[in-house]
Amino acid sequence: MRVLVVEDDQRVARLVERSLIEDGHAVVVAHDGAEGLDLARVDSFDALVLDVMLPTMDGFALLKTLRSERRAMPVLMLTARDTWQDTVNGLNLGADDYLTKPFHLNVFLARIRAISRRGQVPQVINLEVGGFTLNRATHQLDYDGRVILLTHKEYILLELLMRRAGQVVLRSQLIEAAWGFNSDVGDNSLDVCISSLRNKLNVPEHPRLILTIRGSGYMMRAEA
Repeated sequence: MRVLVVEDDQRVARLVERSLIEDGHAVVVAHDGAEGLDLARVDSFDALVLDVMLPTMDGFALLKTLRSERRAMPVLMLTARDTWQDTVNGLNLGADDYLTKPFHLNVFLARIRAISRRGQVPQVINLEVGGFTLNRATHQLDYDGRVILLTHKEYILLELLMRRAGQVVLRSQLIEAAWGFNSDVGDNSLDVCISSLRNKLNVPEHPRLILTIRGSGYMMRAEA
């Protein structure tokens, strides 16, 4: 599952990001409301973890905007504002759950799993491009009855490229998805992972599925 976390507290953001990654999710982090809204608009996420007290745009305003635009990703509000009025306001604006700080990470992860099962966003289990099938539930890649083993980061990169087949995915977006927001990982690490993926996807019928878009990033061919 791909999760967008909008949280301005750096310590809390790191804890949430790390726990989600350890639970097997891809995570993108934003530290203010405007940035979070931009990310939610231009990319696809399976869930949103949203703080209320944010710079530039608070969480309630961000949520109201997303729901007015009919963006139906499940939303977990995560905040220190614990009055019943705040809870009711968040739920009325379209939040799926409301968790107050401080919180236990296991409870947080259970809440994320719960809102992701509610079916607000149609979940495509299998992604298929060029004869390859990627199962998002098991992280298994198949080609012509053969299982191709992927590392965790290879899976994250491939899942993002397959979901956006035919579109350029920026290097920064790929690095944020696989290594996290504000990561000090260099371009070389991304290139090494992409090279490994290319080798694993190199079959005679589709020799160049992942294209390099110079100065921008990578793109997966959309044709079957």
